[in-house]
Amino acid sequence: MYKILIADDEGIVTDSLQYIIRKNFGEECETAIAKNGRQAIELAESFRPDIALLDIQMPGINGLKAMEEIRAQNPRIKTMILTAYDNFDYAKEALRLGAVDYLMKPVNKKVIVDRLTGIMHTIDRERQKRRDDLLTREKLEAVIPIIENGCVMSLIMQNEYEDSGQQYRSLLNLEEEHGIIMVLEWGEGNAGGTMGNPIGSGVRAHQYYDKMSELVKVYFKACVSNILGNKIVCVISSPEGKLEYGDRLRMIEKARSLVTSLRHTVGIDFKAGIGSVRPWETAFDSYQEALNALRHGKRKVTHIDDLIVKDTQEKQRQTMEQMVLKAVCGSLDHDVRQEAAVFAGWVLKDENCSLEDARLELTEILLLARRTIQEQGSECPRNQESVNAMLAAGDKEELRQRFITAMVELAQAVVIRSQEPDGIITKAQEYIRQHFQKDLALEEVAQVVGISPYYFSKLFKEEAGTNFVEYLTGIRIEKARQLLMNRELSIKQVCIDSGYANPNYFSRIFKKWTGITPTEFRDGIQQGS
Repeated sequence: MYKILIADDEGIVTDSLQYIIRKNFGEECETAIAKNGRQAIELAESFRPDIALLDIQMPGINGLKAMEEIRAQNPRIKTMILTAYDNFDYAKEALRLGAVDYLMKPVNKKVIVDRLTGIMHTIDRERQKRRDDLLTREKLEAVIPIIENGCVMSLIMQNEYEDSGQQYRSLLNLEEEHGIIMVLEWGEGNAGGTMGNPIGSGVRAHQYYDKMSELVKVYFKACVSNILGNKIVCVISSPEGKLEYGDRLRMIEKARSLVTSLRHTVGIDFKAGIGSVRPWETAFDSYQEALNALRHGKRKVTHIDDLIVKDTQEKQRQTMEQMVLKAVCGSLDHDVRQEAAVFAGWVLKDENCSLEDARLELTEILLLARRTIQEQGSECPRNQESVNAMLAAGDKEELRQRFITAMVELAQAVVIRSQEPDGIITKAQEYIRQHFQKDLALEEVAQVVGISPYYFSKLFKEEAGTNFVEYLTGIRIEKARQLLMNRELSIKQVCIDSGYANPNYFSRIFKKWTGITPTEFRDGIQQGS
């Protein structure tokens, strides 16, 4: 459909043009008539034409002035000037204002049709380009969170993403050479610097992740990570290598407003820790500072430079050691991985610390974690293979990775041994039965029962005799069979109530499990009755 505005003070001209357009383009075109420049401007606002055919000499506001006003409000409009005056200055002014054609009256019918056809083809190409651009933007919007998460991880995981870090920043157009890490943490209350109920609040926060990410970007030009336990990590680019006092205050105020907005949106408590400005190569240090600001800060938002007491090296070591042990005893996979990475990074960044010294220090922490678990009355595996692997590490990076793996494996083994496996799976199965109607992922259920997705997947198959996807599908299909017995429910409604968003996919899965389609199943029930 093309909307065409015809503006001419001669009725015979407007009638002729309208007739030509209707005869040659039919319902493809909708026309509107204006008798002078003022009417043309007013009609352009309400009618929103794609094409305007304007006479120059009209009462009041002439065609060129009207064209200028119309293009100011709608730059995409294609304007064709029709005039009885062979005036070069008019033609020059029309082209300057963006007219696509300038024709002398009387105009041959074929010329009008040919010119309009050409303009319509141009409009079609522009519309298609806009559609393609929107589609590209839509796809990009879906990919950007993945790229942002990769960028954040490249900065806080030290070396694991080293080769791709620059690529991520290039894709995100981060031209600045420095950045600040801000860590947002949520939970219930704030006891001793630690948020309560991290698992429950983490599950709740998953439902609001998109909104949380949007809010962060309202206040900061930031890249946002995926949810990491009960935290998200934000990378804020900085054009300067140092944050002046006034800038720091403004940043803290924005973070306070953000924390308040997040609390109102999600319904749980938030706090933020902010590190110092660092070059991208040492952004991990800003991440450590942000975590320390979270742990030691008494307010909702703490910048590392505002901590009242700066930790001595030994005190900092003790604090980080305690956080590692607490994470292992709590058996939360992400917390263990994060705290182990921070502690190992802190030990290994000391240039005076040899590989042998680092081996001994990290092995000592692993053994201390084992003793701590035993003292708390929990059964603890010997884990000698992990110790041997750390002692055999050939360089600092290999040692760091093996230490993190050893601590995670220790925590995972403890949670599985400290609970009856069937108790964990029973809890998981109950959660699946209660939430099968939503888009339920294995990772979410693993977080609810407090073990890593890898161990949960393995344990679930061992104890339940089937894998997670098959168990979930079985529950959904059984529910669908029950719902199909109620003929008042449409197949689409049964699909939705069974946990599927796509009716075609639902039908394929149902047939795969039962051998017949949902409609055939319902018809069979009716025939049987």
